[in-house]
Amino acid sequence: MVSASKKLAFLLGCGLVGLGGTAGAETVAPADGGAPDGGAQAEPAAPESGGGLFEQSVSSLKPSAEPASSSTVASTFQLSGYTRGDVFLGKVPGVDQGNMKAGYGELSLVARGKKAALGDAFAEVRLRYGMLGETQQNATVDIREAYVNAYLGPLDLRLGKQIVVWGRADLLNPTNNLTPFNFRMRSPIEDDRRLGNVGARVFVRLSPVRIEGVWMPTYVANELPPVNLPQYVSYGDPKYPKPELDQGLLAGRVHLELPSVEMSASYLHGYAPMPGLTRTSITISDTNPSLVIARTAYKQQVLGFDFSTAIGDLFALRAEAAYRAPYDHQNQINVPKPDLQYAVGGDHNFGSVSLIVQYLGRYTFDWVKENGPADTSLTSAMLAKPDLVTEKAASSGIDATLRKTNQILFSQTEKVQHLATARVEWLTAHDTLSISALGMYNFSTKEWLASPKVGYRLSDSMMAYVGGELLTGPSGTLFGLVDQQLSAGYVELRSTF
Repeated sequence: MVSASKKLAFLLGCGLVGLGGTAGAETVAPADGGAPDGGAQAEPAAPESGGGLFEQSVSSLKPSAEPASSSTVASTFQLSGYTRGDVFLGKVPGVDQGNMKAGYGELSLVARGKKAALGDAFAEVRLRYGMLGETQQNATVDIREAYVNAYLGPLDLRLGKQIVVWGRADLLNPTNNLTPFNFRMRSPIEDDRRLGNVGARVFVRLSPVRIEGVWMPTYVANELPPVNLPQYVSYGDPKYPKPELDQGLLAGRVHLELPSVEMSASYLHGYAPMPGLTRTSITISDTNPSLVIARTAYKQQVLGFDFSTAIGDLFALRAEAAYRAPYDHQNQINVPKPDLQYAVGGDHNFGSVSLIVQYLGRYTFDWVKENGPADTSLTSAMLAKPDLVTEKAASSGIDATLRKTNQILFSQTEKVQHLATARVEWLTAHDTLSISALGMYNFSTKEWLASPKVGYRLSDSMMAYVGGELLTGPSGTLFGLVDQQLSAGYVELRSTF
């Protein structure tokens, strides 16, 4: 560690944008015309794709869902996709100098199997070359989703790699604890940060009740931005659950769908997508000192509830809440305290202008403020001075630093938190120009983010985006640690086919 706990807290806390483990489920509709969960536009009989508050109300200039091209294999499947180029420019942390945060080209190929009486299929592959998160140029192949739907009378089954989105709130979804996020991903489209996982999703339709079940046998963690570690500090192998049957995630929801109101109650049992941080090993030596830390997953239970209704023609009202109960939170430093998260919001269309506003809150049980090590002179340099500190004392100080960092990581730096979000979009020029902005303010921690965006349709198949992602916060908060690392302006050109 360097300069007390501050720099270690920075390198560790740099792991999350989205205010904690279960939050951050960004829910704007994807601009490539896909469903809110990143998959195909489902037929009425298909398992629902989920999604957040008014996810379909923000157009983001998305093109038609139908592929523009046709081929000799059209009778078997439909092929569509896009090509895009992105450049993100930001600031060098701690230096009055600009730099490139990301620059890449990407090709997405989407295949939809022909709809049949008993099922269909969907797959999306993304090929990307360039720089993400200030890393060197590289080529990646990402099978974002690949699944098959089966329609068996009142039972609908989806099997394969898929993105499962729960919740009705905008930006932050308390009940959305299934989908991991890729915080390395730089994109004007919020949906692009979601990661798929292999599993099964089933619906049993007993109108007006639907029963939903989800099983994810493998664990996928949130992907975090790369950071430079202080001297003597390194990441070890993460401590994640093995792909065994008893280690998988199980979740279920019961939906009630009436003409005037929809609601659901949910339960989840499994490992959270955002791991905490633990100390793996420490070596105090004047020749070869080292500190190894690891991302360590924890298991939790989550009870959730959500509903939506319309208040006449005035506005749509939706809300959700979730009680999160992690296991062994009293003994393990990588586990957050139990908390209750809740959100209520509404939207209204004023002609060509759409507005979404909401309030969010969080109450943390058994809360204690983590202040880090009492001796702020404990630095990584002390690892190389065995005469000045014992291994026990160094381990104790490092664990105290990790507790403080994990509290920031899980957005539990205050016992009670009050937040507000707003999203506005103006579609004009015959729906070819979109001017939008997303904002969030945490009244308890004084953190805030702003994301303005302008999109223009150059042709039926080509869009241009210009915007920014700005976030900031006081020292000792998550946004305060990562603001200069993640804030950036961007430009994108996208062509669909």
